[in-house]
Amino acid sequence: MIVASVGVFDGIHIAHVRILNELRRMARRHTLPSAVFAILYPMEYYTGNFPGLLISPTERVKILQDFVDDVYFLDLSEISEMSPRDFIRFLKSFGVAGLVVGDDFRFGKNGRGDIDVLREIGSKLGMDIEVVEELRCGGQRVSSSRIREMVINGKIKEASDLLGRPFSISGKVYKDMGLGRKLGFPTANIDRGPEILVIPKSGVYLSKVKFLGTEMFGVTNIGTRPTIGGEDIIKYETHILDFSGDIYGVFLEVELLDYIRGEEKFSNLEELKRAISRDVEMARRMIGL
Repeated sequence: MIVASVGVFDGIHIAHVRILNELRRMARRHTLPSAVFAILYPMEYYTGNFPGLLISPTERVKILQDFVDDVYFLDLSEISEMSPRDFIRFLKSFGVAGLVVGDDFRFGKNGRGDIDVLREIGSKLGMDIEVVEELRCGGQRVSSSRIREMVINGKIKEASDLLGRPFSISGKVYKDMGLGRKLGFPTANIDRGPEILVIPKSGVYLSKVKFLGTEMFGVTNIGTRPTIGGEDIIKYETHILDFSGDIYGVFLEVELLDYIRGEEKFSNLEELKRAISRDVEMARRMIGL
């Protein structure tokens, strides 16, 4: 038997942490292992109005494992036609004896199941139910969709406050045109992988780069590189301050700390070089270097 929570848990923000902490308390009370049934993508993914996940499923598991014993992924398309009662019976088949959810939890076909329905079905099946009230910041509910909107609009510090940690992008470094090195500011180009991930507002960010057991500050550019003709896909390039080593193939985590400026198209490479130099100076001032 286990106690569990169900939800997308994208980003695992500060409101999610409240639910996870309550789940841990329930697990101790029942002396049972804990688990999260993480829904792979939210409903917006299936309705065609989805800007992308805040973190990859792999990162979601990594963070969730700091709170619970096991993580199981559910595909919403496979459970969306279940009635509320059938969905709870589905959880019972995994040995779920207790359930912790947020107060906006909906389940079953067309979201017909709400907290009242959950309590009714749960009591009949002998399931312990705990409901965690919403968390509000700045007068609004803390939610993954709200944080995605902040990231898209470049409000990166606000997004990080609601996440409880800096918003980050990650991936392996790949070899690209080498333009940054030619301009005197070598960059690590990051491949974020095949997942559908939210794209931060184009522009230049102060960042912190984590790789090979070390942390260094950097300047990260996100965009289509309009000065050299523009591209169809977004590029993620980070100039690591005071570093010039070869890190092709290395996995980087880049925390976006603050938004410096928007993406601009310069008339020539010399203007671009001067702009990058100003960005680096600004980054150094921001971190006191």
